[in-house]
Amino acid sequence: MDFYDYANHASALFAQLKGRLFYSRIFGAFGRRSWLKKPDQIYGASSIFIADDVRIERGAVLYAVRNYSDANYEGRIVIGRGSFLNRYFNASSAISIEIGEDVAFGSNVFLCDFDHSYSDPRIGRISSPLITKGPIKIGNRCWLGANVFVASGVELGDGCVVGANSVVTNSFPANTVLAGVPAKAIRQWNSETAEWQRTSCNS
Repeated sequence: MDFYDYANHASALFAQLKGRLFYSRIFGAFGRRSWLKKPDQIYGASSIFIADDVRIERGAVLYAVRNYSDANYEGRIVIGRGSFLNRYFNASSAISIEIGEDVAFGSNVFLCDFDHSYSDPRIGRISSPLITKGPIKIGNRCWLGANVFVASGVELGDGCVVGANSVVTNSFPANTVLAGVPAKAIRQWNSETAEWQRTSCNS
């Protein structure tokens, strides 16, 4: 190993130690061998639940909303065992964001289960109440490429693959490859032939 390999290994060990001594005391749960390297922002830590062997790289935002614009919310973030969240991952929840096991994210992925109301244009968006189409759920073994955005109400089944720079506004069944703005299904796994096949399915 060269110098940077040793430095990265030491950084991971330190992050695991910090998780055991500090994050395990303030989060709803913080699993064994998990790490969280230099997050950018943490809100509502008691409503964030991280399972074993989760790796969260630098610059993460984990935001479980408790109150906003004079309203109370019950934001909740759950991250399943063995998942990897690359740099600058952002999960912002006013209801629920649930990430399954062995999920991998590219850098700059943003999951947000709410939006700002624009029903009254006389009120600034920052002062408007939050609106939502429902919770976000990411199934086991999914892979989301860099710069993906996932909107409220979206559920991705197990094994989905999302192309980089996609905007996901609809739910998709298990083992679907999707990409685009808005994201559309482009391939589906055929369990009988054990092959990915092109599909005309859009959601």
